[in-house]
This record gives sequence, C-alpha cells and structure tokens, in this order.
Amino acid sequence: MIILVNHEVNNPTDFWTTAQNSMPELPVSGVKRIIQVMHNNDMTVATCIWEADNIEALDKYLRSKVFDWSKEKYYEVNIANTMGLTL
Repeated sequence: MIILVNHEVNNPTDFWTTAQNSMPELPVSGVKRIIQVMHNNDMTVATCIWEADNIEALDKYLRSKVFDWSKEKYYEVNIANTMGLTL
C-alpha cells in the first residue's frame, strides 16, 4: 500500500536527525520504504510518501522513531488515479 503522510513537526532538529538515522534500517516488519520526502523551508511541515502494509504499521513505526515530535495525518493513495508517481 502507498501511504501519504502529512507531518506537523514541533521539534525539527530531533525529528529530522532521527529520520535520517532511521532510513538505513528499512525495510522493517510492515514498512517497506520511504519513496519521497518533501518539507518546507524551516522543516516544520512535511509530506512524505511511504510504502507499507497498512497505516497502522506505518504509524507504529513512526511513533517508535519520532515520539511526540510531530503529529501525522495518513492517507491511502489511490494508485489507479495517481499522476506523476513512479513506483
């Protein structure tokens, strides 16, 4: 499943340091990979595209890495109607 995640980051320094350090361990159980990361200039808002088994598995993984340094909204991507996404 392809999942879009909108992050509101309240601790950019720790969030992005942990995110960068966590990438080499992928894939892990339930989470295959991160496809794209896009953030604003001060790195307090980001939209990321992930491949995971389901939203619950991805949320569990992210919570174990970024704790309460961010709040997320998750959306399953409708692959049939997506434009410009290369998998």
